[in-house]
Amino acid sequence: IDGTDNFAAKFLINDACVMAGIPFSHAGILRFDGQTMTVLPRQTACYRCVFRQPPPPDTVPTCSQAGIIGAAAGILGTIQAMEAIKFLLGVGELLTDQFLVFDALKTGFRKAQVGRDSSCPVCGEHPTITALVDEATAVCYLKQGPGSASC
Repeated sequence: IDGTDNFAAKFLINDACVMAGIPFSHAGILRFDGQTMTVLPRQTACYRCVFRQPPPPDTVPTCSQAGIIGAAAGILGTIQAMEAIKFLLGVGELLTDQFLVFDALKTGFRKAQVGRDSSCPVCGEHPTITALVDEATAVCYLKQGPGSASC
């Protein structure tokens, strides 16, 4: 169950799970919105089938910049837990090949169909990503004194 809050971690988890053949549940939340999907490696769409690579820096605000609503995280986390239970028990229908999108302001859900991409760089027919790479963006650290910030 992916409960991380940054794109680099989400892509790393996806790639590691696909390479190891480990199913997982993804969720993402920002403010009042969220989404979740379940991935069965090499059987269903993976995170990279839907989002090829992390967005460019500063195009999407981080959770610390924009915030999240804890109740939305609770709702999506509960759905992820149910996905894990259904998978382990082999019952019900998993959220595979679809994104469940949650709008807390409207208290509504919608499903967006997605599909496995045969040209996906990690799970496609000819993968180009064959080793784990952390795509984390540089973080700047502020030090004491003028002109001492470093990236």
